[in-house]
Amino acid sequence: MLLYLTLLGFLISFLILINLRISNRANLYLFFFFLINNIYSLSHYAALYSGDRNLVAIMLVHFTPLYLLLGPFFYFYVRGLVNDDYRFSKKDFIHFIPAFIILINISPYLFFNADQKLVYADRVIADPVNIFKNNFLFLSPAISFISRPFFTISYVIASAFLIYKKRLNETYNDLQSKLIYRWLISLIAMSLLLYFTFLLFSIIGYRTRNTQETEVRSEYILYATALGLILLNFSLLFFPNILYGLPQLDYAINIQKLAPLEQENPIKKESKSFEISEDKLNLLKSKIDNYLISLPYINTNFTLSIMSADTDIPVHHLSYYLNEHLKINFNTWKNDLRINHVISLIESGSYETLTLDALSKQSGFGSRSSFINAFKLKTGQTPSEYLQNL
Repeated sequence: MLLYLTLLGFLISFLILINLRISNRANLYLFFFFLINNIYSLSHYAALYSGDRNLVAIMLVHFTPLYLLLGPFFYFYVRGLVNDDYRFSKKDFIHFIPAFIILINISPYLFFNADQKLVYADRVIADPVNIFKNNFLFLSPAISFISRPFFTISYVIASAFLIYKKRLNETYNDLQSKLIYRWLISLIAMSLLLYFTFLLFSIIGYRTRNTQETEVRSEYILYATALGLILLNFSLLFFPNILYGLPQLDYAINIQKLAPLEQENPIKKESKSFEISEDKLNLLKSKIDNYLISLPYINTNFTLSIMSADTDIPVHHLSYYLNEHLKINFNTWKNDLRINHVISLIESGSYETLTLDALSKQSGFGSRSSFINAFKLKTGQTPSEYLQNL
């Protein structure tokens, strides 16, 4: 079962990578977290269950530095979603130091020839306790083995604290913010279950130094570890918006090239989830104005999600811009644009050759009633009254 769970995890990892876009770069950290987590899982399958000396020789030691990156990538991902900023700073390289230390520590094994590695693999297959018996430079395999889950748990707890601080300062009102919060809480709970139970298993294994006795003592712990792995690898299937990427506002801002926002719509200063700065509002206005030149709203199926996908602007940023800055909801904003388009067609003389129904359909309205209601809401007149007053 462990092998199938691991293969599923690899599949999910590459689904994240395939769906990675410029607007959801934080998912790159999630990809590395899932990928390394399943490499970790595959190494345990190789050592305990596979009986394949070549697989054991390849998996058991070579990838150990990566396991110290599970925590940092987890933290970078959570920080990216919480702060809506995936960028990696120079000081973040400090998180890679433990992995670099482990790389130096295992360097003797890396320089073993193939026959030496296969001899070690045979010893492990004969008795998995031999995992703890290897000549590294300064840290014993036992310390390295036990420190991995502990190291990851510390980063997961730090990520939980980051979310807690964010939630104290901001309210999660919009749907996307709530989705992000639920997903991150679920991710943290599943990761704690997986790595805490695996830490217990590792400690018991180190104390008993007997594989069979460890499995007997850790029977329920192993079930809990397997449950954690199942939940983690299946989790993204229940959060498809996460799988396909929550877009982020990651554009380079050049204020000098952007026209200032009109002052009649001041930005509210109270704390909001994912509040957008004035610079980014200027950027949003510029990108949206350029996008509207192609008249996307005359498509009957035009939605906020389509607009987000076309512009690489997050849904929650678009909602904030419309609701908080323009003081209008998306449907009203969309219909106003369509009515303006109808009026421009009328003023150009198109109404002399086309019926009002035809004009409304050319402007994206799906029904006559929705067109009339939107027209009256926008102009205070029905389309017929408007034509009579021309």
